[in-house]
Amino acid sequence: MSLDTDGQAETISAPDDGRSSFTRLRQQVAFRNYTLLLVVVVTWLVFQVLTNGIFLTQRNLTLLALQTTITALAAISAVMLIVTRNFDLSVGSAVALVGVVVAWLTVRLDVDPLIAVPIAILVGIALGAWNGWWVTRVGVPSFIVTLAGLLVFRGVSLIITNSATISPVPKSMTGFATGFLPSALSIALVFVLFGGYALFLVADARRAKAFGLIRDVGPQVMRMLIPAGIGAVIAVYVSSTNGLPLLVLLLGACVLAAEVLMRRTRYGAQLYAIGGNPEAARLSGVNIGRAIFWNFVIAGLAYGIIGVALTARVSGAVAGSAGLFLELDAITAAIIGGTSLAGGRGTIVGALLGAALMGSLNNGMSLLNVGTPYQDTARGLVLLAAVAIDVVGRRRS
Repeated sequence: MSLDTDGQAETISAPDDGRSSFTRLRQQVAFRNYTLLLVVVVTWLVFQVLTNGIFLTQRNLTLLALQTTITALAAISAVMLIVTRNFDLSVGSAVALVGVVVAWLTVRLDVDPLIAVPIAILVGIALGAWNGWWVTRVGVPSFIVTLAGLLVFRGVSLIITNSATISPVPKSMTGFATGFLPSALSIALVFVLFGGYALFLVADARRAKAFGLIRDVGPQVMRMLIPAGIGAVIAVYVSSTNGLPLLVLLLGACVLAAEVLMRRTRYGAQLYAIGGNPEAARLSGVNIGRAIFWNFVIAGLAYGIIGVALTARVSGAVAGSAGLFLELDAITAAIIGGTSLAGGRGTIVGALLGAALMGSLNNGMSLLNVGTPYQDTARGLVLLAAVAIDVVGRRRS
């Protein structure tokens, strides 16, 4: 009788413990996202006052979106790597090298962009595979491998161009980077995407409820949907005149793909497992080396996309300055968004909010004519504060 009673108690208490842990984790993520969203809103209001109403104009918010897109794309890749306790310091240099490749092909060799762009993206994938090979096959720490990549990739790009600028790239490329979707179509697309995201959250919450991890679907969905609703309202406001920038749509597609990969696939679960407890992941049958290698390959795909987008946006490749400090902005955005340096924790949505904060600070300081040295100092302090918050939070938990 006592064994049956104990067994029943264990059977009943285990799901409760799992549910409470899962709910507590979701609440922590939601609280951090809400806090970060509040910080972004306060930052906007402060810059709105300091710039005499310029900051929140549609024109400046569109410019802010374009500036933030590059950092946000890099932050997505940073989240996926940091979750597995790996780092990538070579992002900016790899982006510069990809930009040189696509500019060299289209400007110097007159290759059609439809051919040059896929080649440049393949080069980015090769750079990511190069980093992944050294980390997983040779066993060199990712910090050292990507630090070497930071120097090597930038050096190769300078050698190819002889430190000169390659421009202008074809108008078909710059048109994509600076083009807009028509206003009416943009607003309709915002509503469609918001509805699709809501359905995704509902399906996710129902799945969690089926496993006994949450009690109610409604509160869980609403907590996650409110930040997306605020973003949708801002998107409608920005696109009401000229429409949404095509680069922002590219970012949206990448965010959707990353969200599905990290939250809906076995591979995404493996990445979180590796970062949470590598030994337990290995004993569970996860091929850690293969998972991390493909993680760097995905980072290489990000190199290619960002490199082409950045080159098209500025209509040329500047090997010495393209992507400079992009890796620091990406890592800062990821950490601000809740990605833990200890691995096993991080979200794409949080990284987007972190990128929005970083972009807002850069944009606002530029409107106030704050010098570049002061902007670099501010970015460094924000990075230090973000890491300190992560360390203190882990220590308390």
